[in-house]
Amino acid sequence: MIVWMGIALLLTTASSASTPASSASGPASTPSTHSDSAASTTPPPNAWLSGNAADNSSAVDPAAGGGDEPLLLEVIVNGHSTNKIGEFLLRHGVLMAKPDELRQLGFRVPVMLQKSDVIPLSALQGFLWSLDTKNQVLKVSVSEQELIPTLLQRSDTVATSNKPGAESRHRVIESGTGLTFNYDEVGTYTSGQLGGSGITGFRAFSPVGVLSSSWLNFVGSSTYGSGSYNLVRLNSTYTYSDADSLRQYILGDFITDGLTWTRPITMEGVQLHSDFALRPDLITFPLPSLSGSASVPSTVNVLANGNLVLSSQVGSGPFQTPQLPVINGAGNITMTMTNAMGQQVTVNQPFYTSSELLKPGLQQFSVQAGLPRRNWGTVFDAYGKMAGAALFRRGISPKLTLEASTESTVNEENLGGGGVYEIGSLGVVNADVAVTHGGGTWGGLYSIGAQHIGQIVSLGGQWIEATRNYRDVAAMNGEGVSRRQVSLFFSLASKRLGSVGAAYGDVRQDAPVVQIPNNVTAPLINKIVSFNASKLWHKLNFYVDDFINISGQGSFNGLEGGVSISFGHRSNVEVGGTNDGIAYTQVQQSAPDIGDWGYDAYLSAGAGNNEFAQLEYKSPYGILLGGVDIGDGATTVQLEAQGAVSYVDKALFPSNTIYDSFAIVDTNPLKNVQVYQENRNIGSTGKSGKLLVPDMRSYDANLVSISPADVPLDVTLDNDQMTIRPQDRSGVVVKFPMTFSHGALVKIVGKDGKPIPVGSTVTLISTGVMFPVGYDGDVYMKNLGEKNEISVELDKGGRCTASFHYKPTPGQIPAIGPVTCVGDMQ
Repeated sequence: MIVWMGIALLLTTASSASTPASSASGPASTPSTHSDSAASTTPPPNAWLSGNAADNSSAVDPAAGGGDEPLLLEVIVNGHSTNKIGEFLLRHGVLMAKPDELRQLGFRVPVMLQKSDVIPLSALQGFLWSLDTKNQVLKVSVSEQELIPTLLQRSDTVATSNKPGAESRHRVIESGTGLTFNYDEVGTYTSGQLGGSGITGFRAFSPVGVLSSSWLNFVGSSTYGSGSYNLVRLNSTYTYSDADSLRQYILGDFITDGLTWTRPITMEGVQLHSDFALRPDLITFPLPSLSGSASVPSTVNVLANGNLVLSSQVGSGPFQTPQLPVINGAGNITMTMTNAMGQQVTVNQPFYTSSELLKPGLQQFSVQAGLPRRNWGTVFDAYGKMAGAALFRRGISPKLTLEASTESTVNEENLGGGGVYEIGSLGVVNADVAVTHGGGTWGGLYSIGAQHIGQIVSLGGQWIEATRNYRDVAAMNGEGVSRRQVSLFFSLASKRLGSVGAAYGDVRQDAPVVQIPNNVTAPLINKIVSFNASKLWHKLNFYVDDFINISGQGSFNGLEGGVSISFGHRSNVEVGGTNDGIAYTQVQQSAPDIGDWGYDAYLSAGAGNNEFAQLEYKSPYGILLGGVDIGDGATTVQLEAQGAVSYVDKALFPSNTIYDSFAIVDTNPLKNVQVYQENRNIGSTGKSGKLLVPDMRSYDANLVSISPADVPLDVTLDNDQMTIRPQDRSGVVVKFPMTFSHGALVKIVGKDGKPIPVGSTVTLISTGVMFPVGYDGDVYMKNLGEKNEISVELDKGGRCTASFHYKPTPGQIPAIGPVTCVGDMQ
């Protein structure tokens, strides 16, 4: 926390700002004083009462005369009005208040007194007060330590608690019931042979969870085998997410959670873990906050890295900003306080934030058990030995987060722990130690690292070293053990020079146990140095990338450089070359929106010639791609289709691929209504009155609206926009309630053919609703039936009755009449 206490602006223009609150500066009167030994009755209306929490001078004998007198008092603290009215109780000359009332007025209340019904002001530490009963004013003098700081919030921010579940109880997570089928299928034709491959995903969703399964398919020869058809299962999972507790329950296939020094694996079994994604508004790492004090009302402006993040008015007294929105890494906060006379005080303070840390009190856990999956994603998929794993992380302070992990499988156990610590504004360091035991041997692992992320310079590194006998669950199921992993990085970002980066990696890993037939394995020893640089000049982006393997085993070097040119927000041209004698040119245009065409053309020459061209079209029902690739003496024609089909709300909806959640906007019985997502036009409900809206953010607030201009005059729309929070990978039906008025403009005349006068009233007999008559005898009536009877009361007395027929005209308000009213017209 960044603390700026005692910032006092010398802005006072009168000595009243420093006058103690207990001083008598009101109407001329004789103060009433009280002691423990003197009984007292309720003072006269123009009297002053005073109290001192230190000597308890306001206390009197409870048996003394007088009763409870409620008071509503303006509260002035340390000479400045709080603009608040407090509710107090004067009991036998002792001024009392409820603890909640005192906290709302900004005073700290001791914990031992917070559950009391009412407490005397004398019970508050260092609390001096004086009461002007004539003007109903309470003046208080108290130290700033006994005042609750005013919390400053950005105007576009809603104050929320970052404790898991605190705010989520007020969120309604929605989910319909239905099915979604995603597909990405590619067909090829090469040298007279047909082939194909693709990935498909199926999921069924409901308010009680999501059941999903994904598959790879190969037609013809594949990388992992031969035959006419191969089908490989990837994952099959049932998931239930509890947004209130931020917990997710998984049954089926999943990837184990891990720390920086552990190796996640694919497992089939059960998993329970924390999922902060269920609260998109939750900030999990410590953010800088500031506090200060103003001697007079002032304006506080806060800038983070030169950008204004908060501007607020503060009264006299302490204030605090619970959180400041800043980027991850190092930066600087500037706070400026300005009074009404323009005098300023400015304070600068560096800060450092890291997503590797957890906020104090926030904890993360994961528990999983099952069978590890070997050769995942291949036709040689198999299961390993039964295993379990768990991890736990907790924020101890804004600078320290502790973590622990354990793994267990047949004849092998692994346990480790460590933490992450922030070193001021320099960065963060981490250290972990793990031990393993199995087969009568012990092994160990240690991990240390440090990093600094800055606006200009960033650097860091990680070293993980394991002993010869170290094993983990991955190693016990055929993977090679990583004996050493070293990574170093450095980057420099400058508006003038561009960006430059360098990295070094050293990986030494044992050979894995052979699990795929005909695969030859060997220990992995790689030492790779990489370098990259880029510079943006107008619309030209110059770049250079290089990497060198210096391990001595299959050493290689890859150097590439070129320039890319952007045209608008969709098109790009790139020209470059490599160190092995290849020069290339590529032209691209993306198709981000429905109805857009895209293309990709690539041409290379030199050591290897290759030509490729592809055309893309994004329709409301999916993406179609077609291309030709010429290289290595062969020509390949390729066709690809990507999209999804969903069944929800008793209808099928073809669409583009649905990665997360979606909504079905239903405007029935109205057709062809324009729909907006976050105020962006995304289509019309068409003839069906329904439209699928993809790309909804799960568990987050999504604004969906329709155009009121597309709603006919005879329809009353209860609400033209809705905010929904869908469950992940699920569909939500958004129904816009509307009421058809069945209204008409009816002209009513008397027996003489003249319009009935303005100010008369018409009662529709079927509903009993009264309608006023306007000029020319016109009256607008709603909720009409096929045959309607009305009673008319004239403005100057007299009554008459009439009847008429009504036939609704969709989208219009028909005009009926003239209708003759018969009766006593006077």
